Amino acid sequence: MTQPAGIVFIDNSIHKILKSIDGLKTHFETINVFTNEKDAFDYIYRSEVDLVLLNLDLISNDAVGVTNELKKNVPKSNPFIVVYSDKQEDYIQEMVLNSGADSFINFHSKPAILYLFIKNLLRRKFKIAALKKKSFIIDNDRFLIYHKGAPLQFTLKEFRVIELLFSNTDKIFSKPEIAAAVWHDEKIAEKRTIDVHIYNIRQLLGKKIIQSQKGKGYRINKKYL
Repeated sequence: MTQPAGIVFIDNSIHKILKSIDGLKTHFETINVFTNEKDAFDYIYRSEVDLVLLNLDLISNDAVGVTNELKKNVPKSNPFIVVYSDKQEDYIQEMVLNSGADSFINFHSKPAILYLFIKNLLRRKFKIAALKKKSFIIDNDRFLIYHKGAPLQFTLKEFRVIELLFSNTDKIFSKPEIAAAVWHDEKIAEKRTIDVHIYNIRQLLGKKIIQSQKGKGYRINKKYL
């Protein structure tokens, strides 16, 4: 029985991976293959796509460029992005992951391993989709905050502040505690740095989600969860 999932491959040397794709079609309901980015983008932006797999060495635009485009203009379905290649050097994987891709894999892995890899990625994505019905979701893998289903992008430090406050919604976190946990430097508490970060967070999440406790610190207002 195939699983209901929208999967897109973008690869202009597709003949090399047809056998692997045929194997995946026995497990997944919808797999579309494109040999150029334009046709792929047209499909991705008008369809429900859960996973996009890119050949690192696309001819007209490499996978890093395609990933940047998909991250800059996020499709409604917000698919996970995986780059595959025969190249396994650390610097290549680092470059790919820094571009915003969710994962990197050697496509010539054994079919069973490739299937499990994709299955686990989709499970994670579907779990996130189910959780989006809640007011606030923290996606630690992608450093995103989902507010009423919409993904919000914060700076890394802002994300860490939110993550800390949500780690214990019953606790008031003092500025020294926040400074130590996020900046690893309690002296930050003596500056306006934390206040500025809280202000920026409130601009996106709403002014009432983080309560200020005068002389004590900050906490999450559970009324708005």
